[in-house]
Amino acid sequence: MGVKIAVLAAAMAAMGVTSVQTAAAQAVAAQIVPAQRPVATADAKWPDGFIAFALPYSPYLFDLVVYAGRSVAEITYGTRRYDPVTRSLVVTDLEIRRDALQASIGQLRVSGDEAVYENVAVDTRALPLDPTTRAVLRKLDREIVTGDVALTGRVDAAAADYDLSASLRIDGAGTLEITADLEGFHVLAPLEGFDDAEAGGSPKLAGQLRSARIAFADAGLASVLYEVFGGQQGMTAEQARGTASMMAGIGVTALFSELPGGQSPRLQEMARGWSATIQSFLTQPDRLEVSLDPASPLDLASLTQGAIGAEDILALNPTVVAGTSQLIALVDPTTITLAPDGPIEAVLPAAEALIEGRGVPQDIARGVTLLLPAAGSDNRAAIGLLARALALDPGVAIAQEQLRGAYVAMLLAKADRLSVQNASLDALRRRLSPDELAVAEDEALQRWRRTKIGESQRQIEVGAFEAHDWSTIRRLAFAYYEGATMPRNLMRAYGWASIAAAGGDRIAAGLRDNLTAAVSEGRIVLPMERARKATDDLWGLIISDSSADGAPDADAEQPDVKASDSASPGSPSVSPDGTAEGAPDADDGNAADRPGSAD
Repeated sequence: MGVKIAVLAAAMAAMGVTSVQTAAAQAVAAQIVPAQRPVATADAKWPDGFIAFALPYSPYLFDLVVYAGRSVAEITYGTRRYDPVTRSLVVTDLEIRRDALQASIGQLRVSGDEAVYENVAVDTRALPLDPTTRAVLRKLDREIVTGDVALTGRVDAAAADYDLSASLRIDGAGTLEITADLEGFHVLAPLEGFDDAEAGGSPKLAGQLRSARIAFADAGLASVLYEVFGGQQGMTAEQARGTASMMAGIGVTALFSELPGGQSPRLQEMARGWSATIQSFLTQPDRLEVSLDPASPLDLASLTQGAIGAEDILALNPTVVAGTSQLIALVDPTTITLAPDGPIEAVLPAAEALIEGRGVPQDIARGVTLLLPAAGSDNRAAIGLLARALALDPGVAIAQEQLRGAYVAMLLAKADRLSVQNASLDALRRRLSPDELAVAEDEALQRWRRTKIGESQRQIEVGAFEAHDWSTIRRLAFAYYEGATMPRNLMRAYGWASIAAAGGDRIAAGLRDNLTAAVSEGRIVLPMERARKATDDLWGLIISDSSADGAPDADAEQPDVKASDSASPGSPSVSPDGTAEGAPDADDGNAADRPGSAD
C-alpha cells in the first residue's frame, strides 16, 4: 500500500508543472512580450454586483423615480447622465416643491460607493418650525439652509463588511462627520419563534463593530445657541456658556456613575477626563471628536440588547478629543526611504499610505514594490494590502521578474478569503505566459500546502485517488478551478476533471469540456499539451494499479523520489512508466512529509 500511495502522491505533485522544461521557461520570462501572449477575458466584463450592473442604466431609473415622484411633488432638473469615467449618475439643478417645501440640489452624484449632494438648499421660511429653531436660524441668518451632504462606503458584499462614512456641512453652522467600520453587519427582522422574538417586534442588529467616530466642527452654531438659550433664561451669552460648561462637567460624570459597574475606578477616571474635554470644547468651541476603537471587534448585540454596563463602555475603548486636530499626518514622499526588505512594522504603514494616497500623493506602484517581499513571505497584512492595491489599479507597473510573485500572493489571498478582485487576477494573468502561470499556480499550491489545512487537503486527495473516489476528485477539480478554498491551479483542475470523467463522473466531464473550450476561445490560459500529458501519466498509474492482482507489498522498496537537477523546486515530472522523478509535494523539504512504507 505504501508504494501505491507514494507513487500517486508523486504523480499528483507532478501535475503542478509536468516538464523539466519549466526551468528554461522561468529563465526566459523577462524576454516574453505581453502582446504575443494569449489574452484571457473570462470574467473581467461582468460588473461586480447589482449596483455596478445597474449604474449604466441609472438615467432611465432616475426618470422612473421622477415620474413616480411627480404625483406627490413638483420635480424638475437641468440634466441627468451616466459618467462612464467615474461610473456614476450625475444630476444637476434638481428642484423639489410642494406647498411650503422648497428644496434644491445643485449637483447630485451617485456611484457604487458614494453619494454626494452639493449645494443643497432648503427654504425654511414657510415651514412650521418651533420658535427656538426659528430664532437660531434667524441669528445665523440662514433661514434658507445651505450645505453639502456626502455618503461614502467600502463594502465587501460577500462578507457583509461595511466601512461607512457620512458628512453633513451646514453653511454658517458647522460640519458633522460620522464613520463606522462594521464586520458581518445585518439588520435581522423579528421572526416569531426565533431568539424569543415576537412578530412586529424591533429588528435585531447582528455583526461586530471594528471602530466608529463622530465629530462636530463648529462654524458659528455654538455662539448662537448660547445667545438664544441664554436669552430665554435671562442670561447673557457668556453666562450661558459658563453654565453649559459646568452642567456638562457634572452630567457626564454622573451619567457613567449610574451605569451597572459604573463605580469602576478606571471608568470614573476616564469619565473625568471626558468631562474636562467637553468642558473645554463648550468654553472654546472648535472641534469635538468621540472615537470608539475596541481592541478586538465588539459584538453589536452586546450594545443593542439589555442594559449597557461599565464593561461594555471600557470594551469600546472610547476617546474624546477637543480642539483642532490633524486627522492625517502629511508626509513628504521623498522622506519615505524604506527599502522593501526593511522592518515590516515600518514597511506596512508606508505602503498603505502610498497605496491609499492618504497623507501623501498616491503612488500605487511604489507601494506595491515595498509590499512584494513581505507578501512573498506569506505576511497576511502585506498580502491584503497588495490585493487592495491591485483592486485600485489592476494594471499597476510591476517588474516582469516580480509579476509571478504578485500573482502567487493574490492566489493565496483569495484562498485565505481575503477580498480579491477578479479584474486584478485577470490583469496579472494577461502579463504572464502559460508556462509562467503554471509555475506560479504550482508555487502558490506548494506554499499553501505548508499550512495545516493544506496538508489535510493533500491527504484527502491521496485518499480519493487511492479509493477511485470520482465524485471527490471532481469536487477537488472544481475547487482548483474556482480558487476560493485553495489556490487556483488550472493544470490540476483540468487533470482532476479529466480523470474523474474517465471514471464515469458526468459533471466532471462537463468541467473538462468547458475548460478545453475556454482555452480554445482564449478565455483562459492553460498549456493544454502539458496538461494532457500529465493527465495521461497519472491515469496510467491508476490503470496499472487497477489491473494489479493485489495490493503491493507494504514493505516493498519505495520509488526513487528526488528532485530533478534541472527542474525548479516544486516542479517534478513523471515518466510514462510511472516512476516519480520529483519530490511528492516539496512542501518544506522534510523527509517526514514524504509517504513512506507506513503510509
